[in-house]
Amino acid sequence: YCGAGTITLCLAGRAKRAIGAEIVPAAIRDAEENAARNGVNNAAFFCGDAADTAAMLEAQGLRSDVITVDPPRKGLSPEVIASAAAMGPERIVYVSCDPGTLGRDVKLFAERGYRALRAAAVDMFPGTRHVETIVLLQRGNS
Repeated sequence: YCGAGTITLCLAGRAKRAIGAEIVPAAIRDAEENAARNGVNNAAFFCGDAADTAAMLEAQGLRSDVITVDPPRKGLSPEVIASAAAMGPERIVYVSCDPGTLGRDVKLFAERGYRALRAAAVDMFPGTRHVETIVLLQRGNS
């Protein structure tokens, strides 16, 4: 769900490697162009369904310290949640524009050993009822 790569590229400055996935080919081209324009050399972008890409990366043995997701209003598919959790990241950062699907997905992550540590609401759309929410999930009881 990386779109044109904005979040991925911001995170790349603090990571050894940042990976983004998006189903829209034009968005992946934009993400790659944005990486080049900004001199970001440690970001990779995959064009494909998020569930398929997550499963592919998991099958390749990818183990991330942190996974960040920013899905559309429909939230994450159960397959993405399963693959993300199977990669075993210490933390998952969930950016959501829909509190209902966020709650559903946080519950599914909890069933896989992740608990919500903190959340912050960000009013990016003043004068509307829309609020972005960012939740930090952590693996285990630590």
